[in-house]
Amino acid sequence: MSCEEFISAYWSQYILLEKEFISTLHYLSLDSENENAFSQAYAKLILELGSEIDVVLKQYCKNIDKSFKGTDMGEYKDCIQCNSDFIKQQVEEKITHRILNPWIEWSTSSKRALCWWKVYNKVKHNRTELTEIDNVTKSSYKFANQKYTLLALAGLYQILVYTYYPLAIGENKKILTPMPGSRLFKLKGGMWDSIDFWDELAFYVEDGNICIESSSVHY
Repeated sequence: MSCEEFISAYWSQYILLEKEFISTLHYLSLDSENENAFSQAYAKLILELGSEIDVVLKQYCKNIDKSFKGTDMGEYKDCIQCNSDFIKQQVEEKITHRILNPWIEWSTSSKRALCWWKVYNKVKHNRTELTEIDNVTKSSYKFANQKYTLLALAGLYQILVYTYYPLAIGENKKILTPMPGSRLFKLKGGMWDSIDFWDELAFYVEDGNICIESSSVHY
């Protein structure tokens, strides 16, 4: 897969989902005080995010192991768990500067599902039944809130950046993160602190000249 194919097949879909989430911020500010607010808009987004995460996780696992044939989160976890850097990776939310760890629950040896993935499954299959998530019990659809939608979106973002980076290295790209850049997130810590996360324009120097690269997909 080339960088161009990645942008067309995966990143452009992420941008649409991020845009959809950002549209909700006109009515409910992104803030920890609002994280438990639930809505049909979040339920719709969580269902879309869960489906897309399943697709990109499968591709990411195949990039790790070409013989990978897994089809569920348990098998994805087994494949990815050897990469502790991925699981512990921090995602900075750029509006309030909170640090998110969407995959950190995989750092334990238990088979416990990620909280936001459990929300996705409950909203999909058992929407009106009582369920317990993070020691809170209520109707499943009420977990379709800002907190879990944001975590799922951050989880998708992280997988995609991890997938794009080796493609860009392989093609000797000057810009090592996909464009247009996320308006919500950037990766934080380790090597990512030395890598630029651009928006829709990127600048670099080549042969003594300042060069500009622009994205072809826009909000």
